Amino acid sequence: MSKRRGNSMNDHMDLDSLSDISRLHSIDQQQQNDRTKLSQPISDEPEQEQDTRPPNLTILQRFITNWLIMDPVLLEKYQHTKTPRRNYQVQKSEDLIYIYLFGGRFRTIKAKPISLLTGLVIFAGGILFWVFEASWLWHHISPSLVITFTYLWLLTAMFYIKSCTSDPGIVPRNLHLPKTIQDGKIKNPPDEYFNTVSLPYKVKGEKVQVKYCSTCHIWRPPKTSHCGVCEVCILNHDHHCIYLNNCIGERNYKYFLWFLLFSTSSCVYMMILTMIHLCHYRLVANSEIHDFATSVVRYPASLFLFIYSFIAWIYPMGLLGFHTFLTGKNITTREYLNYVYKKNKKTNPFVNVFTSHSILKNLYINWLGKSSGVALVRPRDKYTPGDIRFEAIAPLDIYSSEISLEDL
Repeated sequence: MSKRRGNSMNDHMDLDSLSDISRLHSIDQQQQNDRTKLSQPISDEPEQEQDTRPPNLTILQRFITNWLIMDPVLLEKYQHTKTPRRNYQVQKSEDLIYIYLFGGRFRTIKAKPISLLTGLVIFAGGILFWVFEASWLWHHISPSLVITFTYLWLLTAMFYIKSCTSDPGIVPRNLHLPKTIQDGKIKNPPDEYFNTVSLPYKVKGEKVQVKYCSTCHIWRPPKTSHCGVCEVCILNHDHHCIYLNNCIGERNYKYFLWFLLFSTSSCVYMMILTMIHLCHYRLVANSEIHDFATSVVRYPASLFLFIYSFIAWIYPMGLLGFHTFLTGKNITTREYLNYVYKKNKKTNPFVNVFTSHSILKNLYINWLGKSSGVALVRPRDKYTPGDIRFEAIAPLDIYSSEISLEDL
């Protein structure tokens, strides 16, 4: 009996010790869980609300990001009001890369800042001239030379800004859509969307061709082409200029022509003035300088500006000659490269139905007579929610993989 009682007591003590150990283990586990909860945030929902809430911006930050430099893609990250106020603040299509400046008054694209380098060349040349040449020419030759150069330089800078920041003639998107649109895609587009339509012309046998743009979803007007860089259709599209980061088209082609003319004129004028400075010793009887080498040592900035202006003159001069030839025929760069330069003139001659059959009249139309027109998409107008022109609609699938330069 005593042995059985002893065994039962031992068993009872073993059970009590096991229960105590399990109780201690559960307490330790509970303490570890409490520490883990304390190390984690109390709730995930407030954190998510805090991340999605736009940050508070100072007046200076609002001025820079909402007015001075405006990227519509980044608007959602810093603007508190969900409804955009202006058209330039809406850019739902991912392929559009425009950036707006000064409240939508100017524009550029998100690309390599080559246009800034072009502007740097222009402004640096003027500053160096005023620092090293203007004073000497003003006092030794005539103030009119400095005033004339300043006038030419200001016109060059003005037409440069107008060419690279103005509307080239953008055509609104999504103007010609079928009724069957599902999930932002056109279902079963009509057959005429994939064909070239020929419009009658006043001369028998000559036609004007128009095509449907698979990206912008519009019937392109005559001489309108789609820019593969800006991803928009441009009226009277001449080319996309990488040195200006902008297309050259209906509304800024005249500015581009005058920019080329005044930039070459400014370079030639600077070369003449710096050479007058270097060779002035030949015009003065009692000069301390007696040869050209001594003049260069005495005025090294004049020689530098001469070389600087000569290098800056070469490329604009070539473009000026080429576009003078094009405007004399009233054709664009795209038309020349696609239909004149590559085509066989004997078997497939190019017929320009837009020429006036007079070189002087064509030059007058392109340089002076043609108006810049009005903007078809006004960036600073109030945005109307649901405006189809700004909605994102996918391009037609058949054009996404097969497209050629001549079809644009």
